[in-house]
Amino acid sequence: MSLEKVGVELGARRYDVRIGAIAPADAAAAIAEALGAVTGVAVLVDEAVGARSPRVGPLVEALRARLPNVKRHDLRAGEACKTLTEVERTTQWLAEEGYDRRGAVVGLGGGAATDHAGFAAAVYLRGVRFALVPTTLLAMVDASVGGKTAVDLPAGKNLVGAFHQPSAVVADLGFLQTLPAREIRAGLAEVVKCGFIADAQLLTILEGLPAGEAPLPDSTAAELVARAVRVKAEVVAEDETESGRRAILNFGHTVGHALEAASGYGLLHGEAVGLGMLAALSLGEARGLGTPALTSRARALLAHLGLPVDLRPRLSREVLGRVTVDKKRRGGAIRFVFCTAPGETKLVDVSPDEIAAHFLTT
Repeated sequence: MSLEKVGVELGARRYDVRIGAIAPADAAAAIAEALGAVTGVAVLVDEAVGARSPRVGPLVEALRARLPNVKRHDLRAGEACKTLTEVERTTQWLAEEGYDRRGAVVGLGGGAATDHAGFAAAVYLRGVRFALVPTTLLAMVDASVGGKTAVDLPAGKNLVGAFHQPSAVVADLGFLQTLPAREIRAGLAEVVKCGFIADAQLLTILEGLPAGEAPLPDSTAAELVARAVRVKAEVVAEDETESGRRAILNFGHTVGHALEAASGYGLLHGEAVGLGMLAALSLGEARGLGTPALTSRARALLAHLGLPVDLRPRLSREVLGRVTVDKKRRGGAIRFVFCTAPGETKLVDVSPDEIAAHFLTT
């Protein structure tokens, strides 16, 4: 299988996302080239990935063969690492190990670990370089690309963060072979999102997948990841700091984040985003910004991929109350992304009262 390379075009800060079954030596070479002259590299590894995947050790050793002062630091698994307390633990370790401003970070793990690594790199010594090795489908198609880094607060998800672009992203599809099927399905939800907001052909490809297939064949995974990354790269290049069009990447995230947080992160991010897309489509349909056919297509596709579609029983005043602390709010309104047709979106400010009235009385 050939290597796919997608550029995120940000002028002097441009970088490549490499996608394929990438050998550790090749991944290390790409990271070393992108980081340039460094005094040391801290490899931050999701502890669950480190225990599960046989690819982690060889990659760390390949980095040690190419770069100076490479040390590994394990992060708490999954969403548990996305707190200010855990970032403090990481940055304290960086300081104790003597990493200076010419040091760099490599984040290895799913979306939580890559968010943690990027945010730690953004705030340590006011910013050091970093590269990412996403190990989940969700992280490959979404979290590792675009420079949005953040951690959670008790009040909500991703409320403390920074824009800090990586120097390189290496999406080694080999990590997907040991990824639990549930996490493959959760990652597909973000691919569905890209289909609805920008690449309608993705929806057709996903609808043609055998139901419940996991792990994905490398050729299928490569196409899905590359198409989704191209969507995100194009949007980020146009609007890096989400002052305009980049907001379309939040389709499904407004209610999705509330559901995810209210579940105590028992719902995976992709599962919550899938439900959030159904919420946005339902509200959009009521506003005349969508059709019943579009909502039905989304529900059928998500169910076909093995994702939850039982939205209504999950909504409560508590969940909808969490929407009001979403970081996309504007004054007293919530910025919603509506999909009016595959590949077409509209941004609209919606009042919390309208959201509550729609979901609690219809």
